[in-house]
Amino acid sequence: MSSDIDKLAEKTANLSIDPVYDTNWCDMPAEIKLECIGKMKFKERMSSDIEHLTDTTEKLAIDPVYDTNWCDMPDDIKLECIRKLEFKERCSLRCTAKAEKSLVDSQKIEFFRGDVYKTNAFQFYESEIVSLTKMNGKEFSIKLENPQEALKFLNHILKIGVFEHFIISPENATVRQGLINYPGIISSKTIKFNFCGTEIVVAVLQKMKHGVEFISMYCSEEFDHDFDKILEILQIQNVPYWFCNYYHKTDSLHKVARMWIDTQAKVGFTFQVSVYKKGSFEEFSEHFTDRIVSKNEKRVRIRTNNPDCHILLERGTVRYYGYIEFFRLLVISVKMKESEYDDNCKEWIMDMDPTIRCDSYDFL
Repeated sequence: MSSDIDKLAEKTANLSIDPVYDTNWCDMPAEIKLECIGKMKFKERMSSDIEHLTDTTEKLAIDPVYDTNWCDMPDDIKLECIRKLEFKERCSLRCTAKAEKSLVDSQKIEFFRGDVYKTNAFQFYESEIVSLTKMNGKEFSIKLENPQEALKFLNHILKIGVFEHFIISPENATVRQGLINYPGIISSKTIKFNFCGTEIVVAVLQKMKHGVEFISMYCSEEFDHDFDKILEILQIQNVPYWFCNYYHKTDSLHKVARMWIDTQAKVGFTFQVSVYKKGSFEEFSEHFTDRIVSKNEKRVRIRTNNPDCHILLERGTVRYYGYIEFFRLLVISVKMKESEYDDNCKEWIMDMDPTIRCDSYDFL
């Protein structure tokens, strides 16, 4: 019996068995971990993967969680939180205390679009509506029946908002006057005026941050614009693309062209206008008789003071669409050939007035 025990001890001493490590899994070298994993069953490996995932996520840079009251947080931490809030949440926070109001108002917020307009005129109570659309598509709108409250809220969004598009269609006299008197800078890549008088157009454009890419103005007989005043504004002189719809005078084309000549506008600058009165094309030609390079019934091309640039006027016609005339004025390269002209006016006319359906009218 003793001999058998001795033989068994000798055999087990010669066996190659896995070593036992007196250490934690996390402290093991990678080659030892791999050797262990290779000997694990599938279920054991899955357990190991979960442990590894837990270890990895613990090391990720995530937003910290503060175990303290809001009032005890430093301002820099509060501002970081405010930047992550949606607009409606910011509005709620700024109503809690003067300090929070100041912090919220110090942070800009990006919007895809902002609209200021009046409710349906047939409703018993007319109200100003401020509608906002975030870059992520979320919408927020508020109906303000009190003009003073509407003005206060409008001033707030103009102060903190950075817009892609901003549309102004104010009906209330208090709101219109508030826009005229607004003391700050308005930040938007595009601005659209719906039936606004010259006073509000000039005042708002003068407050626009430099770099406006597009300006649109819709006129009416009541709100026809004074181009002499508008063309003095730096933002108008520098905007690459703008148009004016439903103008009732014939002076816009030659005045814009004169402004471009004086300011040496860049190639690509474009102005489009629809006019309820005939004579704009002829008036343009008369003002620049000594500058005409070429002319036909649809186009006039004139020289500028810049030897590298010409100005091209194009007329577009929509048959059976009343007495409206459509025009496009462009700064072009002096090297542009007539064969390069765009003979299809349909696209740029429909850009001006999407209500004109291409299947209902002939574009000439």
